[in-house]
Amino acid sequence: MPNVTFEKTGNVSGRLDVAITKDELNEKIVAELKKQRGKVSMKGFRKGKTPLSTLRKMMGNQILSQELDEMIKSSLFGYIEENKIDLIFSPQPIEDESMPMLTATTLQDITFKYDLALAPEFEIKMPTKTFDRYVLKTDDAFIDEQIERVLKQAGETEELTEGKVEKEDILDVVFKEVGPLEDKISNETKLYVDSLSDAGKKLVTGKKIGATIKVKDITAIEKDSTPAYVNKYLLGLEDAETDISEKNFEMEIVSASRITPAEMNEELFTKFDPTGEVTTEEQLRARIVADNADGFNRQGIMMANFEIQRELVEDNDIELPLEFMERMHNEDKESDSSFEMFQRGVKWMLIRNKYAEQNEVKLEYEDVKAEAVASLMGMLGGQRPDFLTDEFIDNYVGQMLKDEKQSQELSSNAIEKKIIADIRGKVKFADKELDADGFNDLIKTFNEENAPAASEEE
Repeated sequence: MPNVTFEKTGNVSGRLDVAITKDELNEKIVAELKKQRGKVSMKGFRKGKTPLSTLRKMMGNQILSQELDEMIKSSLFGYIEENKIDLIFSPQPIEDESMPMLTATTLQDITFKYDLALAPEFEIKMPTKTFDRYVLKTDDAFIDEQIERVLKQAGETEELTEGKVEKEDILDVVFKEVGPLEDKISNETKLYVDSLSDAGKKLVTGKKIGATIKVKDITAIEKDSTPAYVNKYLLGLEDAETDISEKNFEMEIVSASRITPAEMNEELFTKFDPTGEVTTEEQLRARIVADNADGFNRQGIMMANFEIQRELVEDNDIELPLEFMERMHNEDKESDSSFEMFQRGVKWMLIRNKYAEQNEVKLEYEDVKAEAVASLMGMLGGQRPDFLTDEFIDNYVGQMLKDEKQSQELSSNAIEKKIIADIRGKVKFADKELDADGFNDLIKTFNEENAPAASEEE
């Protein structure tokens, strides 16, 4: 058996050597050659009588590679398991230029060396602060606005080429550059009047369909507009950086689409909910509250989860094998995260796993099934069609779990959600109500502040 030695080189680092003698290698090779000899039929020799020296030259190097790999794996991981060495990454081989080049005919004693990243010892410090948990404010004004939207979505659309522009029309317009140039900019696009800036609404509302209007500042037509946005979406320019500050434009209102809202009746209820569960305005209002609150409140929980995770990572002092990790990070060509993000991810993994062990949070089949169903429902836009029976779901989950990659991803997501849900039950929250606009602004700000920084190469 190979000789394995272990040495701690720091609190969270170690080294493990696997020493294999040439006699051990030769014994393994000879044993395998004897097995193979009985199967080999070679010209000039009776079957099973080919000399071992000939076979060694023919297939010895392949056998050497296989036997070395098996001896290293069994010795390395056998020692780690037997001695209960807790690692956070797989052992990494140490490059050694003095290591001899082995062949089946030139065997030598050889030692394989590995760096180890040892799991740090720490106690989890749970957050004591009170976290904000944002929930949607669903007052009558909000519900009325959503009812109006439902009626419009179910309404009839009329295409108009004459008349005057009203405040909720959808306009087909053409922006044209004004001036003596031959190669002038011209682009057809759509404008949603109710989404324009105050200046944009004033520019078009009440104007005749078919009219051509001079545009003093094209960047002021839509809310929160930028020159790059104008270039791409209003003017259709391939280069978003084109300077248009010195150019003059006019806008032709070609046509308008106007929606006549549907009536609050049985036909509307059926369109809104084909299952027949919504049959009255009261039920419609209740469903709107539930549907909108569910989506926003899940975003609120997601943001709270992020803050809890950040607090745990930043408030727990955990020693990491940084030199080992930096080498791993540098060698990972597929990674697009910074080393700092990598460290935070490792700290969270350690905290998460330790929390699950201490609090007996275990992954069950139903957790993985729920994650698979959530994934499927996401692909179907959140709706459950009639074909999505319990039998279909069970078959779907079974097929997903047969795929190793999908199974690992589902299991990882499911245990992550289960752990963070358990942690949520042990911290304090203060609910804060926000209307839909305030919630959307918060989500936008949150995403901007917490988006991973782009790499320098990008």
